[in-house]
Amino acid sequence: MSRQREPFERPPRPGQEPSEDRSGRRFNPLLIAGIAAFAMAAFYVLLVVVTIADDIFLPGNEIGIGVNLPGVDSGDNPGAADIDERINVLFMGLDRRVGVPEQTAARTDSVFVLTIDPFSKTAAVFSIPRDLLVEIPDGSGGYMQDRINVAWELGEFTYDDYPGGGPGLAIDTIDHNFGIPIDHYVILDFADFIALVDEVGGVEIDVPEYVADSSYTDCEGCYPYAIEFFPGVEHMDGQTALAYARIRKGSNDFERIERQQLVIQAAAEKALSLDVFVPPTNALDLYKKFKDAVQTDISDLRIPGLAKLAQQVGSDNIRMVSLASATYACGSECSGAVLLADWDKVEELKAQVFSDGKIQAEGAVVDLRNGTEEPGLAQGIAGYLQSQGIYPEDLLVGDAAQVHNRTIVLDLNGKGYTAEKLAEWLSLPSGRVLSASAPEAAEFADSAGDIVVVLGSDAPVVAAAVLPES
Repeated sequence: MSRQREPFERPPRPGQEPSEDRSGRRFNPLLIAGIAAFAMAAFYVLLVVVTIADDIFLPGNEIGIGVNLPGVDSGDNPGAADIDERINVLFMGLDRRVGVPEQTAARTDSVFVLTIDPFSKTAAVFSIPRDLLVEIPDGSGGYMQDRINVAWELGEFTYDDYPGGGPGLAIDTIDHNFGIPIDHYVILDFADFIALVDEVGGVEIDVPEYVADSSYTDCEGCYPYAIEFFPGVEHMDGQTALAYARIRKGSNDFERIERQQLVIQAAAEKALSLDVFVPPTNALDLYKKFKDAVQTDISDLRIPGLAKLAQQVGSDNIRMVSLASATYACGSECSGAVLLADWDKVEELKAQVFSDGKIQAEGAVVDLRNGTEEPGLAQGIAGYLQSQGIYPEDLLVGDAAQVHNRTIVLDLNGKGYTAEKLAEWLSLPSGRVLSASAPEAAEFADSAGDIVVVLGSDAPVVAAAVLPES
């Protein structure tokens, strides 16, 4: 016959009070509150870290949490990035021929900044002539004047322990002279360039005009050979594309920059067409293959996010701008081939690169009409709009058929963001922005622009407010 056993209870130790019934245990409320506070603080710190990492590794594609907390990125991005929010990468192509040891001093044959707006999904290439005279930090707190193509060489081989070496000096030179903060750098020589172009299967370049060199060479100790390019679309492998970008005979440095930009754009189009950025691991594989040859400070962890962003930007949203038109020959006052800059023009071209990315994305053609009796007014306003970032090719300038009493902005094709910005720049109230259905639009039905800006009788007041003093 079974009988029920009494529940076991451990006897108290000598000198120890008997324990209270567990069912009646009371928890310390301060302890509970402390644990809860610690958990909340740990979660908050984790949220800060995750959103910061998200911003770094997935630029423009952050996860939106929909909450605004101090130190936490909500993921709610603005429509466009300013110059400090952009991703700015300095590219330098070394004039170091195939077969020359890597530790050999060399100057930069090409210098350009690739800037990406992660919010508007636009990009631009800002090319700087290699012979442009700039102020280069001297390593002792001062500056010296020399061509920009010597900056990397000075920092790498001449100065003792310059912070960041050659890349550091090149970055500081760009920031000092142009006010462009650089986030990363990429350095490649001839061999690197050839390998990268060959890896994507070559590029298709629409050659605009004939160019040739009867004694071209790109390798140390090689015999020169004749090379020529005819107008039309041509498939180029790495070595051919390099020759096209480097040819000097029969052309000037400005034309070389234009050819370099054609090669850059063609390479971007080819890479995107091959889907090397989809999925991002393909881009990472390509990057890892050449990272030992190409000098850069872009980490492997950033490549997938940058690859995704590159795919979103696409080749059609990359603007090419050269400083060539803002430079002129120094002449007899300088030794060697040195270019001086018209710094006001530099700022205008810079504005076209680092302007509002949403305006670039809309790509509106602006038809500027002078509706006053003051000659040259539209040309003056056009210069101001270019300084604000409107691309010259997107500006049409002419006269209205009749005199207008007030300045208006007609949005004919749904380019509302640009239309509002134009009104803002011209100090116009929002009521001056009219749609295509407005009666005033009938006069400009034949306009080739997306937006028509009609300068009226009040325009001289507006012009005085916005135009620089002569």
